[in-house]
Formats: sequence, C-alpha cells, structure tokens
Amino acid sequence: MRPSATPILLPTTAIHAPGTNQSGAVGQPEPSYTVLKFMESFCLLSAACGMVGNGLVLWYLGFRIRRNHFTVYILNLAAADFGYLLCIAVETVQYLMQFNVGVQFGIFLFLDLFMYGTGLYLLTAISIERCLSVLSPIWCRTHRPKHLSAVVSGLLWALSLLLNTLGYVLCTVRPSRRVCQRLLITIGALDFLVCTPLMLIFSLTLFLRVKCSSQSFQTGRLFTIIMLTILLFLIFAVPLSVLILLDFLGHKFMYSPEIGFVLSCVNSTLNPVIYFLVGSYKDRKFRLTLR
Repeated sequence: MRPSATPILLPTTAIHAPGTNQSGAVGQPEPSYTVLKFMESFCLLSAACGMVGNGLVLWYLGFRIRRNHFTVYILNLAAADFGYLLCIAVETVQYLMQFNVGVQFGIFLFLDLFMYGTGLYLLTAISIERCLSVLSPIWCRTHRPKHLSAVVSGLLWALSLLLNTLGYVLCTVRPSRRVCQRLLITIGALDFLVCTPLMLIFSLTLFLRVKCSSQSFQTGRLFTIIMLTILLFLIFAVPLSVLILLDFLGHKFMYSPEIGFVLSCVNSTLNPVIYFLVGSYKDRKFRLTLR
C-alpha cells in the first residue's frame, strides 16, 4: 500500500516519493503525506491486533481441537490472514521509518498479493462446499473424500503462489511490459470476475436455501461464521481487487490502491473477532473464553 510499493509490479510507472502526485496526470491534486502516514499508522495498529487474533486461532485450531473439513479451511484462512498482516506490518514499518528499498518492497508486495489471493480462493471454496453440503447432505456424508479440504486448500495455496510468482518474475525480476500487464489483468479478472461472483452466488444460494426453505435446517454457529466472514470480505477486501484492476487498466485514483490495502487489512483483523464473538454467543455463563 506504500506509494513506492505499487509501481514495483508496473515497470512502466515511475517510483514516486511520499507526497508526490501518483496519478501522473498534469493538474491532478497530490496525495497528502500526512494522510498517507495516518493510513499507514492505522494499518500498522490493525495488523498488530489482527496478528494476535489470527495467531490465537491458529494455535487453537491447530493444537487444541480435533479438526473437521470446515475447520481445516478456517485454519488455512487464518494462516493466510496472519501472513498477509505480517507482510503489511513489515512494509508499513519500512515506510514509516523511510526505508525506501525497492527490492524489499517488491518482495513483500508479492507476498501481500500471494496471501490475499489465497484467502480469496479459500473463501470461494468454503462458500461452494458449504452450499453443496446443504443442498446435497447425503452425498457429502457418504461420498465426500476424507481429506478433500486439505487437498483443495493445498491446491489453492499452490495456485496463488504460481500466479503471483509469475507476476513477480515477469514484472520485477525480468520485466516485460506487455506480458506483465496481461498477466496482472488476468489475475485481477480471476479475483474480481470469477472468484467473487462464485462466492456471492453460492453464499446467496445457501442463505436463501436455509432461510426460505420449508424444511428446518440446523444452521448453527458455523453457518453464521461463514456468512459473516464472506460478507466482510465482500465489503472490505474485494475493493482491493477492483482498485488494483482499475490501476492496471490505467484508471488511477488518489490514495489508490492504498485505501484497498487498508480495508483488506481491516478485514483480516476482523475475522478472528467474528470467530470469537459467534463462538461465545449465548454462552449461559457468559465466560468469554477462547473456545
């Protein structure tokens, strides 16, 4: 989200110092360095809180309970959120302390987008599988492979790593303007035009099936967690894909995509809060324990 970070993936764009006009258009107002510093400081505080929350989720789901096919997805999602916030925190500290090292920014920006893409793909898989488990419960109970969640999660991590590694190599290590732009537009289209609609369609189908069906469904806390997590992702994290895609297409806006990174940082921070609040809701003794 740093002014000097975004152009790393766009070799045709000059690197701008803080407070200079990033739009490159004559007569456009320049971003305020004070506003940028405030955004960075807010994101750093949010990332610190989010790393603590996601770290607790990783510890609990990884070592304290027996995992099922949905908690495997949540465990991987918490790992992606933790990695994303860690990279954001390191980048933010570098920026606030004026460590303008382009190679470092490029590496951490690559890791940012890698973790972000993984979280998006995982949420898409969660929404699809949860919807299918409600529409076809018998099939899921009798024919679903035991380790499907772990296999799907591994493949999604690999897909995100492959796409973002290609982007890092073609846009930074061995820059090729035309190939780089095409690849980044493809990644943005996959995120915004494929994964996001699928997530929305299956989540809406699941919601309508549960709430409008004449049959009674025991939704439970897992349903609430999944729906809230997906809703917050659509509100806070999807704008990053939109702003980056528009930026690649040449439509630049002030404080873009810094705003997108701040919102996605908030999303990754709120996820463990959702797990905790929904998990402790209606607790008779009202003991706000981690479990």
